[in-house]
Amino acid sequence: MNKKLYLSFLWHMHQPYYKDDYSKSTLMPWVFLHATKDYYDIPWYLEEFPEIKATFNLVPSLISQIEEYISTEANDKFIELLKKEPYTLNNEERLFLEEYLFLANEHHMIKPLNRYYELLLKFRANNNTLTNFSDQELIETEVLFLLSWCGNHLRENNVIVKNLLKQQSSYSQNQKIELIETLFSFLREIIPYYKKLMKKGQISISTTPFYHPILPLLLDRNSAIEAKPNVVLPTSQSADYKEYASLQVSSAVEYYEKHFGKRPDGFWPSEGSVSEKTIELLAQNGVKWACSDEEVLFKTLHSSNKESLYKPYSFATKNGKVNLFFRDKYLSDLIGFEYSRKCAKEAAADFVSHLKNIYLNAQESVIVPVILDGENAWEFYPNNGKDFFKELYSLLSQQPWCQLTLFDEVDKIEDLENTTLYRLQSGSWINGNFDIWIGSAQKNRAWELLDMTKSDFDKKKETLDEYALQKIDKEFLIALGSDWFWWYGDDHYTELNHHFDDQFRAHLKNIYRLMKEDIPSELRTPIVQKDKGKLINIKPTDFVYPTVDGNMSNFFEWLNSGRFDIKKEFSTMDSSSLLVEYLYYGVDRKSNFFLYFKGKKLEEKNSLELKLTLNNRIFIFDIRKTKESIEQNGVYFDIAFDKGIELKLYDCTDKKINLMFELYEGDKRVQKYPLYDDAVLDFENLFLKNWYI
Repeated sequence: MNKKLYLSFLWHMHQPYYKDDYSKSTLMPWVFLHATKDYYDIPWYLEEFPEIKATFNLVPSLISQIEEYISTEANDKFIELLKKEPYTLNNEERLFLEEYLFLANEHHMIKPLNRYYELLLKFRANNNTLTNFSDQELIETEVLFLLSWCGNHLRENNVIVKNLLKQQSSYSQNQKIELIETLFSFLREIIPYYKKLMKKGQISISTTPFYHPILPLLLDRNSAIEAKPNVVLPTSQSADYKEYASLQVSSAVEYYEKHFGKRPDGFWPSEGSVSEKTIELLAQNGVKWACSDEEVLFKTLHSSNKESLYKPYSFATKNGKVNLFFRDKYLSDLIGFEYSRKCAKEAAADFVSHLKNIYLNAQESVIVPVILDGENAWEFYPNNGKDFFKELYSLLSQQPWCQLTLFDEVDKIEDLENTTLYRLQSGSWINGNFDIWIGSAQKNRAWELLDMTKSDFDKKKETLDEYALQKIDKEFLIALGSDWFWWYGDDHYTELNHHFDDQFRAHLKNIYRLMKEDIPSELRTPIVQKDKGKLINIKPTDFVYPTVDGNMSNFFEWLNSGRFDIKKEFSTMDSSSLLVEYLYYGVDRKSNFFLYFKGKKLEEKNSLELKLTLNNRIFIFDIRKTKESIEQNGVYFDIAFDKGIELKLYDCTDKKINLMFELYEGDKRVQKYPLYDDAVLDFENLFLKNWYI
């Protein structure tokens, strides 16, 4: 039998549960916006290519929120304010709209709508406020915001959307209301469309624990230690969340069966987070396959041999075996983070060439799992990713050695041999550990508040009626979702992180209300502030692994780095002229030292001179838009300049570095940092905490 490369895509569709059931209000509009832009478009892109198959992972809490919009029970705070006549808005309502009305990708969503871009420039000139916007300008902004979040299917097929795009400006209040009603009506088409493609056999649908929790942490918090021995756990005694872990899975299975007429075969455990106990729980609920990340496999096998990735595995439990697939991180991240910067044809050809290399190097048939977020990457692509997908799917359809397959079908493929795993390392898709959800001060504080609330509930629950118990269970299930913890700490940032904090604590407050108990003062104290404060130097948390190309090429490269927020440090002065606004720094396991200089104005430059002082040694670089390797006084560097300046210093054994840099254009010095004392980059504790016996 001739060998084949079986390619399996999984697109993960997920948003947090944004509704506060106590106030009966949806507090953030992202389910609605991604529904109009992405949830229909991404499967629609593949329908015209019969040979292309993919698995779509639909989280139950996402479907339930779409249904609430359809039934008009969502009561979305943002949408309700959009419906109002501008002159009726009070100051608080206008401030709320300010936070959202320009939250769209500037290059691909705002600039193509000329009037929207004009309004953005006015917004910025007014210090990011709507203060000087007339009522007519506000209506235009609202309509254009909604149009920017319309996907290609709507733009090409919906008459109202097409006419409004053609009109370009001067919209009326009535047109705004008509557009909102049109978009609400469109939501009704989304889930039936998935069912249609599923019935055709072109897609399969998998699911996730109901409210997207990190199951290993609910089943046993010590799984965080297994994944990373030096993790700092919360100071509180871990409450027992096993019942909620079980309920997250069983309710997801029931919900899936109700909507799709059968039980789900596959699960993408939230964030690819797995442990042996997690797989046992999935098997107990009849799940046949699950996916995680290559880092988990490599830690399980104690080997990073890439060839081991391209085969199906299984893990035996007392409730039966579960097939396991592990995502190719590099290929998945190329689509998620890299290809948005390439032309569609070049990106598609590059992806297929990587697959061809895997195929040619394989001794037998292989399966390549490509698994990634199905909604958030496309705003960074031209045309919401449509051109890329058309080129990719067309090219894949022409490859006789490559066959698209569904994870549901793998058991029936005779030339793929399943390998049994007798142990499974706990971990997630990010660095093979759980650092994104536990271990930092803010994340741990959230767990401590959860533990406090659960402990108080356990003491009280015998006295509560069934209605209160059901409501409290739902609040706990929501609060245990992964997304709240994602936004705590400094590893991710959004201008709206204070809203996520408010929502997380609101769910815990609701539990006390349902118990008819006073809300503890701890829950009234924000974990994060709206202004993060003058946190100038964030210290590195782990090793970094950048590719020196002058770009932040993907999400993971600088994830664990230290960072100087130069713009914030200059906030009491005029920081508008800064070329470098942020300086990232880190080291890898081989003692190579890395710097990344980032700033919006830096991207506009073509050549600069960088004078870099490291521990009183001076290095001078003539930087142009290229990459080169340089030796100065016996020290070897790689340096690249594109959107930013990225530098690698080989064999740096210093545990502490005193740094200062200056940038010159011609003879003129255009920036110096720091102005006075050197910046101190301290890696000593990093090396100590990563010392493995």
